Amino acid sequence: MTYRTHTIFGVALAVITVRFLFILNIRDLNYLITGNLFNPDLIKFYLAVMLGSLLPDIDHANSKIGRKLPLINGLLRLFGIKHRGLTHSLIGVVLIVLLFHQLHITGWIGEVVLIALIIGYISHLIADMLNPHGIPLFFPNKLKFNLLKITTSSWGESVFSVVVLFLLSAFVLHLRGIVNLDFVNFTQF
Repeated sequence: MTYRTHTIFGVALAVITVRFLFILNIRDLNYLITGNLFNPDLIKFYLAVMLGSLLPDIDHANSKIGRKLPLINGLLRLFGIKHRGLTHSLIGVVLIVLLFHQLHITGWIGEVVLIALIIGYISHLIADMLNPHGIPLFFPNKLKFNLLKITTSSWGESVFSVVVLFLLSAFVLHLRGIVNLDFVNFTQF
């Protein structure tokens, strides 16, 4: 998937996650969907989601984030970490969650940013499972998991991105009371 698709999918998963946390009465972060657009938490949240959605590709020298952070990319390659390996696995998720949590407890990032980075990171893995190459979810086991066959930079990926963006926009506009989608049963959402 391209960085555009990863960021769109990351934001979509973030909105769904925030909504489910609210519905299940786990955490009320609903203001991140329906609140003031200029709320600093809202802005930080979605920027962190977008960053998190690109982070697993730090292991790829030609990725958007790999080019922006060549030192980290070079260190990963120096240690033999290849693209769609460790960073695209459950071990990678655990390691990145531990890193983000450490940044949170030391005060470098707030809780909203912590949650956003984790959601973004996980969204990247889910999106890459929609690609025929899949991901090694149980790395170092090389068995690759994939759900669909959407090839990177293909018309299929473009259609997927547009559909996700359209549905995301409609859902958020409905939750904000701008668009009435009462013909769809969103009462449980």
